[in-house]
Amino acid sequence: MSEKQIYSLTIHYVTGKSQKFAFRQQDENSNITRNIESLQAAGQLILMLKDKMLWIPMSSIERMELIPAPRAWPANTIHGAVEVK
Repeated sequence: MSEKQIYSLTIHYVTGKSQKFAFRQQDENSNITRNIESLQAAGQLILMLKDKMLWIPMSSIERMELIPAPRAWPANTIHGAVEVK
């Protein structure tokens, strides 16, 4: 059995605060792209931490960064973009 992928998720809130989380691929059949689309539809992100469950309404999130990028992307993804400063 191979080691499950570790993801880094940084959440940037509309308040200017940021939080960073790390998690492993949820199970062998997990599809991170399907999970992203599901949380967008649900309007909330739920994280199970070691000692608590955290609900974050999508309305309080400005943006999220997921590293590494998943192999499959949501349909509305622009590929090959480069950040310009």
